[in-house]
Formats: sequence, structure tokens, C-alpha cells
Amino acid sequence: MRLRLLSLALVFLGAAAPPDPVTQSVQFTLAPDLSGGALTGLKIQIRFHADPSGTTNFGWGKGWAGERKLWQWARDLKVAGATAVEKNGDGHWRIKSAPGEPLTVFYHIASAYDHDPTVDDSDQPRPVIRPTWFYAVGNALFGYPDDRENAPATFDWSSTPGIGFASDLEHLAGRGRKAGRAGTVADALESVVIGGRNLRTFPARDGSGVRVAAVGTYAFTREELNSLARRVIAIERAFWNSDRGAPFLVTAAPIVGSPTAMGFRGTGRGDAFALWVDQRTPLASMKWLLAHEYFHTWNPGQLGAMAERREARPADYWLSEGFTDYYARALMVRAGLISPEEFATIWNEMLAAYAVSPVRSMPGVQATAAFWGNEAAQKLPYQRGAMLAAIWNARLRSASQGSVNLDAVLHAQIAAARSSGEQATSLFKSLVRQKGMTIAADATRYLAKGEPILLPADTFGPCATIVTEQRPSFSRGFDADATANARNVATGVDPLLPAYAAGLRDGMQILARTEGQPDNALVPYALLVEDKGKQRTIRYLPHGRGVYTVQQVHITNAISPECSRTLSGL
Repeated sequence: MRLRLLSLALVFLGAAAPPDPVTQSVQFTLAPDLSGGALTGLKIQIRFHADPSGTTNFGWGKGWAGERKLWQWARDLKVAGATAVEKNGDGHWRIKSAPGEPLTVFYHIASAYDHDPTVDDSDQPRPVIRPTWFYAVGNALFGYPDDRENAPATFDWSSTPGIGFASDLEHLAGRGRKAGRAGTVADALESVVIGGRNLRTFPARDGSGVRVAAVGTYAFTREELNSLARRVIAIERAFWNSDRGAPFLVTAAPIVGSPTAMGFRGTGRGDAFALWVDQRTPLASMKWLLAHEYFHTWNPGQLGAMAERREARPADYWLSEGFTDYYARALMVRAGLISPEEFATIWNEMLAAYAVSPVRSMPGVQATAAFWGNEAAQKLPYQRGAMLAAIWNARLRSASQGSVNLDAVLHAQIAAARSSGEQATSLFKSLVRQKGMTIAADATRYLAKGEPILLPADTFGPCATIVTEQRPSFSRGFDADATANARNVATGVDPLLPAYAAGLRDGMQILARTEGQPDNALVPYALLVEDKGKQRTIRYLPHGRGVYTVQQVHITNAISPECSRTLSGL
């Protein structure tokens, strides 16, 4: 009997199923591809165990930031440990192997650019690999086995002398490196990598967990960027009372500016944010971008769920993007990072753009559908959400005689979201109702129907007033798109507008815009041009045809010690 039982046990053990691959770590390795000392690509290795069926599907995600073909920069994909590898549609492969077999996928990532990216053609999902530096996001870099987004993940960089490297993937465990935090495949997709011969990295030696890494040159020093980033992060961590000392990375990559426009943008990447900045953008402009992007550490991810379908998400961007815009301004002025006058300027630029927006009255359903393909529609939820946040904050303060504001609702929401699967927008509506205010009517009027929003005069407290005024429409005086397409040779100059009267003519080479603000017809506009071999400056008021109604924030008592506090919603 004992022998029989033993033989049964051996049979059972021999027939045991392979371990569940979802619990097995997916190991990512990245290395530079060099030719003659110049960077030409990035080499990827991904190790994991095959599915128990022996058929493992491998590929890229459905899309990110408007880019659907995230796989398009992968080259020469091969799989070690497979018996067969078949294409399974664009960006997807079917791998055949023994059940549970260790597999290693190899491929190269090519650059999306054959030149330094510019203000006009830079796009965050596209990997940049130039001879001396590189930048990429995990969504485009990494394929992965299907249904393994929540599987554990590790990461290693295969270092090469002279090539610096920084990534939030370094927060994950690797060979010889302990994890700064637990990581999954989803974290690898939400990552950013940057490196090159002139990479400058500022380590986390101050106990904050914050690192800053930058390549290229800017209008400010990389030391100044490092100092500003640390201050912004400290301010927002104090607001949420969380993440103190948590690992976080800020990256900066250069884009080539246009003579008539500055370009800077950023995107949140899990426990990092990535900046693209042209060489003319001043440090002051970075305050706003840094404050906005870091606030995404909490909003919306920690405030509740978002719609599963990518196409449906813009309907909720009034909270995730609009509230983030509101708090970027509020927390900067509250902490003294910007002055009351700078606070007003930032708001006024947005209010001016909203006033002339061609989609200002677009109903919510249409705005959601147009979001990914229409630049004005992309700005709309940012504008609407920020304005509604300011209005609702003022109402909460008024109804509670100053004891409750929007801060209290969001702090309650982040606590409630930990045990709730509810969508962030629904959770906000419920919690603000508990604070004594309903927003259903506003949501219907402004978000669903698209009625234009007007800020009450006292929205920002006693040291500011909202003034509604008539303003000349803004026009550069020439066709900006046609001029850009003609490599900044002035095209379509309107003979009835001030630019023509000041001397601008078709065929002049525009070298730089030296004065002026987009959408502000009251600020003088100045262009440095080359005309018949000589350079000169043409200065004019950028008035267009007709007038429009715009709201503006006027600071009435900037010297009050309470001004920064009340402007910020307290």
C-alpha cells in the first residue's frame, strides 16, 4: 500500500501544471545601439515564461497620447525558446513553445526622427534617438505578453562607457539593484527613459527621492531646473500630505524652437514626468508646466477610476485636466512661487484663449468625439474644468463661511477612492454634495450643453476682481500655418491689418518673434525679419477684424499679506 501511494504521488507531481506565468516576473533589459560611437537605436530584451497552453501572444498596447501604432518603431523581432513565431496582425505576434518555457524576445527600436525634433513636429509617443542622445516612453519601447500588465517586472540598463542613462524604471528591482518600490509590467509601459553623452543627472541626496535628468541646452541652466522641480514637488506633496521621500524622476529633452513661437510640453509618467522644451522657453514658463504635470501624480489616478475606453475619457478631462490646471495656479501662488500679478497673467492668457475658441459652445458629446483630432477641442476641458473649479471653490467657501473649500473635497476624495471602484467624476459629485453643494445644474449647462462659462466678479476673493470687457480680435496679420509651411517666409499678409501698415510683406523671412503674446491683441507684437538682405524689427498691435467679449482677472490689492492666500482659494 505504501508503494502504491508513493507511485501515485510521483505521477501527480510529474503531471503538475507549469507555474502561472502571471505570477512570474517579466524582465526588461535596455541597451544602446552604437555605430562608430554614434547612437543609432535601442536594443530590447524581454524575458518571461510562456503561457501554460504553449501559445503566448505578444505585442504592444492599443495606443497612447493619440498614437495607435506604438509598435511601428520595433525592428527585427526574434524569440529565443520558441518553436515558431507568427505575425498576428500589426504589432502582435503569436509565439509557440513548450508550456511554461522561458522565452526571450529581442528587437531594436529605431528613431521616429532623422533630425532633432522641433516645436512643429515633436510628439511625445515617438522615440527620439539622435547621434548623442535619446528619449522614449515605455508605451513605444516595450511589447509584452498579453494579459500580463499586472505581472511583476524588473529592469536593467546595459551600460556603455560615455552614455549616461536615467529612467523611473530604475525604481524597480534589477540585477544587483534593490527595488525602490514594487513594479509591474504596467509600470514599465508608464515609464520614460533618457540618456546620452551630455546627460546631467541630479541625484536624490536631499531625502526627497527626487532626481532630475536633462540633455541639451536651454534658456536656463540645468541647475535652475533642478532647483525649481524640487520646490514644486515639495509644495504639492505638502498639499496632499503624501509621497514624501518617494522615488520620482523629472526628465528634460530639447526640441528646436520656431522663430515665431516657443514650445514646451510635458507628460506624467507614473512616478516621473517628462518635459520637452525648446531653447527659448524661459524658466518662469516651466513653473506652470512642472506644477501641472506633477499634480497628475494624484489626479486622476488616486481620485477614482477613469473610463476604460480611451475614446470616452475626454468626457472626464474637466476633472483630470481642468482641476489640475486650477491647482497648478493655486498652489504656486499660495506658496509664493509666483506673484499675484503672475497668477493673473496665467489666468488671463487662458481666459483670452477661451473667449476666442471656435469650439467654446460645443456640447460635451461633440467635444469628446473631437478631442483627439481638434486642437481647440483638446483645450476645452482644461478651460472648462479650471473655470468650474474656481467657481465651485468660491461657492463652497461662501456657503460654509470659509470653513470648506475645494481642497476639503479632494482630500476626502483621495481617502474615499482607496476603497471605491467608482469613477473619479462620479465620486467628486457625490462628495461635493455631502459638503452641501450640488453641481448637477452646472454640469448640464456647461459640460453637457456647452453654454459659455462666465466667472463671477468675486471668484478669487477680495484682492482681485473679474472684469468683462470688449477687446479687438487677435491676428498676427499673416497666415501663420502657410508661413510655417514656407519655412517662416511671410505668407498671406493681410493688407487691411496693422502688420501690413507697419511694413510686413509677403516674402520677408521671419527670423524671430521678439515681443507679443498669443491671443492677446493688446500687447505689442514684434517680428525680427530679413528683407532684401537686411534685418529689421517690425512692431505693431496684433489687431484683427472685429471685437469679442473676454473676461480678465484684475489684481486690486497685491500688497495685502492675504492676497496670495485668497487667490489660491483659501
